[in-house]
Amino acid sequence: MSFKVEFKSNYLFIKYGGELFLNNNLDDLKKLIINHPKKHIILDLLSVEEFQVVDSLVTFQSEFLDQKLSFIIVIREGLLNLFDEDLPVVPSKQEGIDFFEMDQIQRELQEE
Repeated sequence: MSFKVEFKSNYLFIKYGGELFLNNNLDDLKKLIINHPKKHIILDLLSVEEFQVVDSLVTFQSEFLDQKLSFIIVIREGLLNLFDEDLPVVPSKQEGIDFFEMDQIQRELQEE
């Protein structure tokens, strides 16, 4: 598995190290995340140059979002067009963190 996980206080920062993102990589990611239920995710895919499973990854991301959890994907700017513009997909780690913080504020406001 070529994922590196950093445990942050409010989320998991998961960095993928390969140039291709294949079906088995998505399966590995799912297995990794299952061990950390109810955690928000920032997934760094900046090393990826080609995706085999964009639709499956988007479906997985959408399922997460339906649970009121953040799932932000960080990818190269040139690959942003592969993803639905309504989903949280950003071109840098800092933007991913900023997006998560805005999600967190929005959740807190909705709870009040």
